[in-house]
Amino acid sequence: MTTPDHEWMTTKFRGIKNVISSYLTQVLPQFQISPIMMYVLEYLRKHPDCIAVDMANEFGLTRGAITQLLDKMEEQGLLVRKPHPTSRRSHLLQMTDKGNELIIHILAAYNKKIEQLFTSYTKEELAALQQLLAKMPV
Repeated sequence: MTTPDHEWMTTKFRGIKNVISSYLTQVLPQFQISPIMMYVLEYLRKHPDCIAVDMANEFGLTRGAITQLLDKMEEQGLLVRKPHPTSRRSHLLQMTDKGNELIIHILAAYNKKIEQLFTSYTKEELAALQQLLAKMPV
C-alpha cells in the first residue's frame, strides 16, 4: 500500500538518481568516455576474467552491441581479450592498466561530485544516513 510518505520518498529517490546521473554526465566528458564504457570498466573491476555474454546479460545488450563496444574499448587499450581455457568460442575479458587507471580517476571525480550532496549534514546526520543506507538491499 502506498502512503503519502512512501510516495514522497520514492519521488525523492528518483530525484536523487537524476542528480547523480547528471553528475556523471558532467564528469565523463573530460575523460572522453561514454557512460556504458565506464560501467563496463566498473564491471571488469568486480568480475575479472568474465566473458562477453556475462556483460551483455548484465547491461541488457545484444551480443552484437557488446561486441562493438568491446572492440572499441580494446582499440582504446582499455581491455584485452584472452583465450578462454575451456571454450574456443569465448574470450576472457581483462581490464588493462590503462583501463584501471582511467576508472580510478573517473570514480574519484564522480565521487567528489556526489559528496557535494552531503556537505550540509552534521556528523550525526551522516552516521544516521549511513546506517539507514546500509539496510537497503542494493
